[in-house]
Amino acid sequence: MLRLRPARTLSVLGLCLIIPAIATNAEAFRIANWNILNYPSAMGSTREPYMRTALAAAQPDIVVVQEIQSDAGVAQFLNNVLNTIQPGQWAAGEFFNGPDTDNAIFYRISAFTYLGYTRITTDLRDINEYRFRVAGYSGVGGEFRVYSTHLKAGATSSDESQRLVETTIWRNFMNGNPAGTAFLACGDFNIRASTEASYQKLLENQADNDGRCHDPINTPGTWYNNAAFTAIHTQSTRTTSLGDGGATGGMDDRFDFVLSSDAFDDGEGLSYIPGTYKSYGQDGQHFNSTVNALPLNAAVGQTIADALYYSSDHLPVLADFQVPAKIDAPTVLAFGTVIVGAPAVVLGLPVENGAAAPADELNYTLSVPAGYSAPAGPFTALSGAGANLHNITMDTAASGDRSGTADVASNDVDFPVWSVTLSGAVLDHAQPSLSASSVVTAGALDFGAHSPGGFSDQNVAIHDFGFNAYQASLEIHGADFTGDPRFSLPGGFSPATAGASPASYAVHFDDTGATDGIYTATLTFHTRDPQAIPGATSRPDLVVDLTAVVSSGAVAVLDDSPGVTRTRLYSAAPNPLRWPAVIRYDV
Repeated sequence: MLRLRPARTLSVLGLCLIIPAIATNAEAFRIANWNILNYPSAMGSTREPYMRTALAAAQPDIVVVQEIQSDAGVAQFLNNVLNTIQPGQWAAGEFFNGPDTDNAIFYRISAFTYLGYTRITTDLRDINEYRFRVAGYSGVGGEFRVYSTHLKAGATSSDESQRLVETTIWRNFMNGNPAGTAFLACGDFNIRASTEASYQKLLENQADNDGRCHDPINTPGTWYNNAAFTAIHTQSTRTTSLGDGGATGGMDDRFDFVLSSDAFDDGEGLSYIPGTYKSYGQDGQHFNSTVNALPLNAAVGQTIADALYYSSDHLPVLADFQVPAKIDAPTVLAFGTVIVGAPAVVLGLPVENGAAAPADELNYTLSVPAGYSAPAGPFTALSGAGANLHNITMDTAASGDRSGTADVASNDVDFPVWSVTLSGAVLDHAQPSLSASSVVTAGALDFGAHSPGGFSDQNVAIHDFGFNAYQASLEIHGADFTGDPRFSLPGGFSPATAGASPASYAVHFDDTGATDGIYTATLTFHTRDPQAIPGATSRPDLVVDLTAVVSSGAVAVLDDSPGVTRTRLYSAAPNPLRWPAVIRYDV
């Protein structure tokens, strides 16, 4: 029989796992706007080698053209120029053969998803809208529009009035864009001064500014035939006729433009990169001269200057644009399992701007659920600068489930809130007990009184009292006896674990050769938390007092002679005395 006495009630970090997210890098892109001079009828095949040389050096990602004449011309420029430079990498947007010459657009298929186009009709020529999404982005934050136009040429008041009509139609159309739409207004504007009404129409502040344009280089003045603006002039590359019908006035006009919307002008997300706008091939030293005349063109060198001279009477206009920030961070942080009181568990959360440089900076803050702590921010991650590492700490002061979500709130246009699943658990210490109903750390095991050969093995059950999902299991890692050596564990001690089920040990009393008397010993079990879990400690020993009484069964004979009385009192057991005690006597 096992008797129990109460004891004080007393009260884990596995492998840490980080699973990185896979983010597709996106790059800044370059747009080229180019009037390619009545292509292909005006000696197009002859000019194509020079176009290839110029564009290979300029390295645009989108090419917007004016004065293209037909579907056949679009296919010819795509195949003979762009896909000859970079085979299989270019595609063309939809083309509509409208009145007079037309617009077309070409793009690198690895850099953009083409979303469609819209015609905007005027009395003279169509204006075209083309819609794109930057590769690697999924939402509207990565989308933008490109417009191409070829406004009325000429310097008369009638010409200026016609341009105003065209830009009014255009501005009204762009005002119909959703608020915050990113767009670029490109083309051969034929505008001679910033004071012209058609230019002001595009830039003016209106009640509806969803279609308002900005001039990235903001250089107001009279551009026509004005040496003060030589650095931004785009026409004409020639002073003599080359037989293709191009203008021959030399470099003295700013006719070609790339304007941007508010969304492209605020430095956030899709945005113009300051200092990248240029009239390609313009070194500011060739006013009213050819682009390839001496002195040697300081901007592009002689070979490119010659290519531009023979390609068209207009220079291309180039501008670079950053793409939005793109968060690159793990989706899971696994803190493992620890035991209450273990050192706080700290894992690094790397947060990186996954957009390739140059791109918008990633601005973000961190928030974590109860049971965790993290620096709040705000933080900034520059593209190409590597990851910022933030320590996320799991508290180990109290037991419980630590599952939750850390949120990274940022200016990523596709994932404004990036969620990181946090997992972890804190366990209470194991509670060794000899009872299933309360915490008891000491007791007694009585084998009873028997004749030799009459003793059976007795069992000791060891419990992890109160065991549940958030309590450590109990390791029984040792046992030893003191007292009479007749007591033992059959087969010796084997480590065991108690948890949902108790561990059980058989205790044996060897009565071979035993004489009548009381035999005692003490069995002590040594316990601990699972050693593989951080925070594990030794747990209280469990002490079991063992008692066996050997009685041969002989009956004492009473001498009933008159006046004779015999009494025998045996020593109390165990010695030293513990509760319970056995006192035997013969009468």
